[in-house]
Formats: sequence, structure tokens, C-alpha cells
Amino acid sequence: MNERFDRLLTLRGDPKKGLPTSAWETNLGDLDRDQLLRAVVEVIRKLLVPEWEARKPEDRRPQLALEAAEAWIASKTPDAVANAKATAKACTAARNETFGKDHLVADAARGVAWSAGAKDNKHIWDALTSVEEELLARIAIVAEYHRQPEQRRAIVETLRAVLNPPTQAAEPAADTGPVPYAASGNFSVGQRLVHAKFGNIVVSAAGDKWIDVTLDDGSVKRLAQKPK
Repeated sequence: MNERFDRLLTLRGDPKKGLPTSAWETNLGDLDRDQLLRAVVEVIRKLLVPEWEARKPEDRRPQLALEAAEAWIASKTPDAVANAKATAKACTAARNETFGKDHLVADAARGVAWSAGAKDNKHIWDALTSVEEELLARIAIVAEYHRQPEQRRAIVETLRAVLNPPTQAAEPAADTGPVPYAASGNFSVGQRLVHAKFGNIVVSAAGDKWIDVTLDDGSVKRLAQKPK
């Protein structure tokens, strides 16, 4: 999976429009569709929406489109599809009203909303290209062209975080110390016990009704245990 993301980072795209939709499709097209849509929603929400909110705090049409796409993923009902399509149409209006400035934010949100109930991922790829084009346009305004690789990396790393989150090593079980041995108990290999006669012992083997325990002097004793 990580090879796909690394490859997306090395591809050369258009300095104004970024990667074509075919590049995203080639590298991510076989992934689970719902998870892919969740990832693209997160990309838009994280990278585009904050600036939209700062400039248009009263206009939540893009945010509503993202929420509608997530609602469709959760329910897959006809009502969810209808709501998503309604928000997509609202984003079309928002795009037309802001054409030439911020219109790609609404365009990207429209793409994920149109993806609800769609037969393919076309709108998802369109949304990703709109995201990159918007990010490139933002650095062009301030002539910070050296930041172009950063814009793609921001997209890819957000996708990676959703589609391929890092695995966390399981924390070792807390050692609660030795427990008293009793024939009515049931024990597992490696467990530390305290025996009234033998003192500290460790379970070295276990059967249905017995355990072998190793004493401090290295000797082995067989004791009874309650069957599971």
C-alpha cells in the first residue's frame, strides 16, 4: 500500500492542475470504495474547508455535501442518495457563484456528494484533481511555487492516514504477579503461581486436568487443576 502513495508523490503533474484523474485511478482504483470516499472527504475537510470557512462562514454548502456523502456511506438508503445529490446541486450553485476564486472547494465537495450511489469512482477522481488544483492555485497567488511538492504531499499523507493507518503494537499484558495455586483453579503456560509447599512456581505445561510447574530449583512437579 505504501508503495502506491510513494509513487503518487514522485509523479510529475501539471504545475497548475496537478495530476490527471488517471494517475489517481491507476494507483487507488482497486481500493474499497467506501473507504476511498471517506479518505477523500477527509482530504477536502482538512485541506480545503478551513479556508472556505474563514472566507464564507455563513456558507456551509461544501460541508453539507461532505456530511451527506458520509451519511450515504453509513446507510446506503435512497433518502441518503437523494440528500447527497441535493447537496451536490447546491455545490454546483456555490461553484458558479465563486467562479475564479474558491470555486474548486465547492467543486471538490460536489464530487464526493455525486459519488453517493454512483456506478464508478469518476466523481472521486474528479474531486481529488479539484483538491490539488485548488491547493496549487493558492500558492500561485503568493508566487510560492517552490511549495508545489508540499501540496501533493498534504493530499497523499491525508489519504494514507485513512486508507493505511499505522498499526500500533499491542501493549504487553500487565504482570499482576504470582497468584495462589489451588486445585480448583485453571492456569495457563507461563503463569506464575505461589504454592503453599513449593513456594514460587511457573506453569511449564498444561493439560485438561493437570499442570506441570517448575520450581525455583529447576525441578518439575505435576499438580491438579480444574478442567476448562
